[in-house]
Amino acid sequence: MGSISQLPDFEFYDIAEDEDHYIWLAADKGLYRYDGKTYHNFDNPKKKSNSIFQLQFDHEGKLWCNNIYGQFFYVENDSLKLFFDASKFVKGQLASYQVLEKSVRIFTESGIYDINKDSKNISPVFNGMCISNATVNDANYTFVINLEGALKRHRVYKFKNGIAKKIIEITTSKLIQSPKLFAFNNVVFFTHKSSNGNVIYLVDKQNDSYTKIETPKQLQNETIYNVLSFNNEYWFLTNSGVHIFKLTGKSLIFKEQLFKSESITDIQIDFNKNYWFATLDNGVFVSPNLNIRQVEHKNKVTASAALHDNNFVLGTNNSKLLFYNKDKLYKTIQLPGKKIIGNLFFDDKTEQLIVSINSSESFIVNLKSFKIKDVTYTFSVAKSFSKINDSTLFYGNYRQGIVYKKPYSLDHKKELRSSRVKASAVCKNSLFVSYIDGFFVYNLENFKSKEINYNSKNLLVNAIASNNEKIIWLATQHNGLLKLENNTLSKLEIGLPKNLHINNLKYDNNLLWISSDSGLFQYNINTKTLKFLSAQDGLNTAVNNFLILKNKIVVTLPTSFYLLPKHEGLFKSFKTARVKIESVKINDRDTLLKPTYKLPHDLNKIEIQFNSNGFQSNQLVNYKYRVKQLDTSWQNIPKNTHFVNFNSLANGSYTFELKAKNSSAKGYVYASPITFIISKPFWETYWFYGLIMLSIFGLIWLYFINRLKQKEKQRILEIDKILIDKKITNLRLENLRSQMNPHFIFNALNSIQDYIVSNEKELASSYLVKFSRLIRMYLDYSQQNEISLEEELNALKLYLELEKVRFEDELDYKISVDNQLNTKQIKVPSLFIQPYVENALKHGLLHKPNNRQLQVEAKIILDNRLQITVTDNGIGREQSEKLKRPNKQHKPFATRANQERVYLYKNKLKRDITIITKDLVTDKNIPSGTRVIIMMPM
Repeated sequence: MGSISQLPDFEFYDIAEDEDHYIWLAADKGLYRYDGKTYHNFDNPKKKSNSIFQLQFDHEGKLWCNNIYGQFFYVENDSLKLFFDASKFVKGQLASYQVLEKSVRIFTESGIYDINKDSKNISPVFNGMCISNATVNDANYTFVINLEGALKRHRVYKFKNGIAKKIIEITTSKLIQSPKLFAFNNVVFFTHKSSNGNVIYLVDKQNDSYTKIETPKQLQNETIYNVLSFNNEYWFLTNSGVHIFKLTGKSLIFKEQLFKSESITDIQIDFNKNYWFATLDNGVFVSPNLNIRQVEHKNKVTASAALHDNNFVLGTNNSKLLFYNKDKLYKTIQLPGKKIIGNLFFDDKTEQLIVSINSSESFIVNLKSFKIKDVTYTFSVAKSFSKINDSTLFYGNYRQGIVYKKPYSLDHKKELRSSRVKASAVCKNSLFVSYIDGFFVYNLENFKSKEINYNSKNLLVNAIASNNEKIIWLATQHNGLLKLENNTLSKLEIGLPKNLHINNLKYDNNLLWISSDSGLFQYNINTKTLKFLSAQDGLNTAVNNFLILKNKIVVTLPTSFYLLPKHEGLFKSFKTARVKIESVKINDRDTLLKPTYKLPHDLNKIEIQFNSNGFQSNQLVNYKYRVKQLDTSWQNIPKNTHFVNFNSLANGSYTFELKAKNSSAKGYVYASPITFIISKPFWETYWFYGLIMLSIFGLIWLYFINRLKQKEKQRILEIDKILIDKKITNLRLENLRSQMNPHFIFNALNSIQDYIVSNEKELASSYLVKFSRLIRMYLDYSQQNEISLEEELNALKLYLELEKVRFEDELDYKISVDNQLNTKQIKVPSLFIQPYVENALKHGLLHKPNNRQLQVEAKIILDNRLQITVTDNGIGREQSEKLKRPNKQHKPFATRANQERVYLYKNKLKRDITIITKDLVTDKNIPSGTRVIIMMPM
């Protein structure tokens, strides 16, 4: 077991298998559970000692155990739980116990007590020093010591239905040593040590009588750890292995001894009939089949031959012949020299053994007298022997095939063919010989040969088996297993693994035995069933040469041989433990096991771990899985792999199915299926689609509503623009009316008349031209919202020239323009400056007798804005207001129109035009004129 998996300890006391086929081990270092691949330690923080003893299951299948400190434990929910601490009763001694339905009964040196499972109340049952006990069915047998002065009364009581009955009483002055009870269905054994060795009492359960029986010599001085019963035999576990006895009457009849050098403490036969042996100092041994025995020897075996019954002979590399009856070596013969024995042939009729040496030597040994005859190279370097009849023998070697008449007197020799022989067999009236370059059949009357081909090609045969009637079987190099019957070759499909290399073939009583590197196969000719014997059965080796005896099969190896039963007990029927889902990890996190998981779309990485318990299940159990929604067939899982990963499952419903099968079992066992429902991401759900559609319709609706609003707004803007344009047009007309007021026109015409009367024709003409040009400008510009700054200043300049005449040249004006201004490209509201110049003339300069000055300046200021300044040195606004007539209190017509134009430009057309009017004063705060500042964006 240690070579198969790393044992957690070397010292083991008990071993048990539960209903789930876990193997439990009570060891010096604690309690362990083996699942076929790993060992899991069960511990409890209150445990006072690591060592665990006395494993037993209650009626519910719950495992119990204890330690030498009197602590009793049970396993529940994969953890070791403390039931009761009875240290004050056991006083450092390992106490026996019995798990009842409602209580746990403990047997201590101070008496027997029942501990209630629920309340933990203690109830005394029996008073006395209880050393050992055994329970079978509803009866308990207890060994008790009662001290009566100097006498020690050693008694065995039977407890049944609450009644104690004394069965055995032994009175001595000393305490007897190592008393132990072992109870079985029919008998009870009571053993103890004495000065003369072990003493054994046999208790008859029917009449409660006892008999002191003769202790077998094999047990006389051994330490008995335990006694178990298997197949009506009693196995005594001792410090010298297992002694197996048959109870006949009142005598123990010795059968055999196992593991002679080991201290065996407990044995468990698992659900696949594997035998587990716990030892006190050497770990755990597992025997898959006790009927298969390996016998080791100190020689190197190179040849073998079957003799009569269950006898056989082995030839070695140093010319020794080893004669065995089953596993017992009964004779050894040393041949001359130290040569390698290459082949052996036994003639059961004449009791002659031909010994072929792998050099130019050979011998014939008479097995009646064991006399040795040196026949030199007659049978040297033999590859095959076949007995044709009582007086004829075929012998093939490395270079030719030969037939001997009377082979033991060497009267006649016939060479059949010069080629290396591989195998041979006789079937009815024919001899079949396999050479290295072909397969031939010989007529036994004249030894004429005929080559047998397969598919028109040479047939290379490694081994031949014959039923001596009409069928032979051929293990070929390239064509597998063939059958030759009635001169017809056919391929024999019996279910052998593909590409299997067959080492040897033998026929025996309707059974075809086939050896290979994988193990030994048995094919039943009648039932057409194939069985396989491998390491799982206990044959842990490749099989090349083997012998068929009367009721044994011998598999020979260089330094040992396996002895197999020929019929009963060779092949086991294997089972597969229930396959169990152990854990489910979702996105690398463990979760509680349940049959159905409903998961969001982002929890779709799933790992499923599983196991089927049993010896070497990690190597012997094959797993397959299927996800119905993904797989059309079952998917194989690699050996020693106990998990399946799904890295990214799409949304949907998945049912995971798992099945397992022991490689030698017939059918699969199935795990409970698990369903995973992966939700769709929210963006793939119907409600999300509905929301998207609703959003799209909403956006479309909003789009059209917005478009309608925009169109409505645009319509309103267009109407506003039309109204504004109409308003501006009206304002321009008002402005025009102000500029073309009757007073101005009257003055202009008077000036022209004066020039005409004064006969100043040129001046009259010039003035008239200027006046007409100005009127034309007013009429042209009044039709436009904006004109260039140059056009605005030209009209203003022409207006000032005409007004200067009215002021009789008592007016000085100046129009200055910043050189950075491109007056042709800068746009200003049409006829916008003139009303402010007119105000300066009419209200500021008109009432001043002389030194009338007017300045108009255009320049660039911060933020790329245009500033136009109109400055006069008139009487000021305050004095002008005083001079107005009472009926002239309203603002000038043109100024009011300009203010409305500014309002429209700022609030409707979003053009920032600012008008600032400042009163100019002298240092003595005397009005000295007015300044109007006009600022607008360029």
